[in-house]
Amino acid sequence: MTVRHECGGVYLTFRQILVSAFLATLLVFAASKSASSSGIQQPSVVTPDTPFIESVRDGDIDALKAALVRGESLDSRDKLGSPALFVALQFGQEDAFKFLLENGARIKSKDKAGDTLLTLLAGTKMVHLSAALLEKGADPDRLGADREPAIIIAARAGQADMVRLLLDWDADYEATDLTGRTALGIAEQRRDRVIANMLREAGAY
Repeated sequence: MTVRHECGGVYLTFRQILVSAFLATLLVFAASKSASSSGIQQPSVVTPDTPFIESVRDGDIDALKAALVRGESLDSRDKLGSPALFVALQFGQEDAFKFLLENGARIKSKDKAGDTLLTLLAGTKMVHLSAALLEKGADPDRLGADREPAIIIAARAGQADMVRLLLDWDADYEATDLTGRTALGIAEQRRDRVIANMLREAGAY
């Protein structure tokens, strides 16, 4: 006996409902994995912070300019321990990020987890922000929270443009992850021919 349930005027079997629910769950899971793999996530709980940090979160450039005139530190941290530059990334405020960067915020800072700005950006498509950091003197080989440099993270995320940028800035293509794999090894395992060929052309083998 097939039991059918009405849904918006359409009758579905119980099995069809289960399949639909399962597919919806998979989509939510994939979306959350995609967000986490980027390395940049807004805190799940956002609590009120100092006026300066709130200005960074809101991307309020006028307020940031006023803070600069008052002599406030552009390296202030939020209540979770993240420096202002990291906060700007977490809240998707590129203009605030650029303002802080151009006005001398420290690019060598790490967040509470031990990540660098480059290792956070490495798994994203925000190549222009990584380029701005490198132009300001960021070390492409500095290790992040998982003791991995940006090039490893970029290769794992399949971010070819990011890998190319890092290679242009002489990133160490022989660096390894905690299991001993190089960026080339990761690209080959992922069957990512674009990144693998790029690394080989740079001298990796």
